Amino acid sequence: MTASERNGAEAPEPLFHGDADAVAASGMPLPSLRVLQAAGAIQAQKTPKDHGGFKRMWREEDVLIASIGAAISEHFAWNIRIVAEAMAKTRPGTWTALVASIAGTISPESGALIRSSPDDWHLDLIDRKYLFLRLPPHYAALFPDAPPGETNLIVGLATSKDNFQMLPWILGHQQGRQILAPSFAPDQIHHLARIYKIAMATRANALSTASINISMQVRACWRRLHGLDAHFLQDALPKKGNPNDPTSRPRPKDATDSD
Repeated sequence: MTASERNGAEAPEPLFHGDADAVAASGMPLPSLRVLQAAGAIQAQKTPKDHGGFKRMWREEDVLIASIGAAISEHFAWNIRIVAEAMAKTRPGTWTALVASIAGTISPESGALIRSSPDDWHLDLIDRKYLFLRLPPHYAALFPDAPPGETNLIVGLATSKDNFQMLPWILGHQQGRQILAPSFAPDQIHHLARIYKIAMATRANALSTASINISMQVRACWRRLHGLDAHFLQDALPKKGNPNDPTSRPRPKDATDSD
């Protein structure tokens, strides 16, 4: 079911979108979409052409998820390979849950200006290394394996410019570590639990934090995917070097200036 159908739109929207629409809506170039697909973060479908052969088509959900990757790449300055790793290694169902969470906040009548909401989800990059998913408390219930009361859920950490190590957030409680025990040696569990503690301590004492409102990003993508305008408030602000930016113009010389 598409977001439009969930919102009660009269005419159902197309279930699949071609490459051009997916690129324009998500902000991801086609080669990057293919890297995301190769990593397993999204999945294209092959649909038959009328006169033989197949064409690549994308589900609406996959295009919306791809827009999160575009935001990560832009705002965190990560290359597409580490973006793809991070998104593919995130706990299964996380991005689908995010897309579902915005269904009630999008409609053709909501306006082109994308606004924030108290229910928005965020990605936080701590000290340019540790990636966290930050979500409202009532959405934490979507993840019963999360540490009780925790709304800053560790996704993992960048170990190099191309590699990302996932950290299960169930490391945050004893029951979770017991669940992992059959799949890992005791020293591995101890090592991962130590990294988890360091990540949480680093968040509490961060030197730097970069944040993305990924709910806003997905809402904007949905509008573009359905042929609607979408822009953020920052887009309306004059940019340095723009001739329309009054701050970039030379200051007129006044009587107190010396020649």
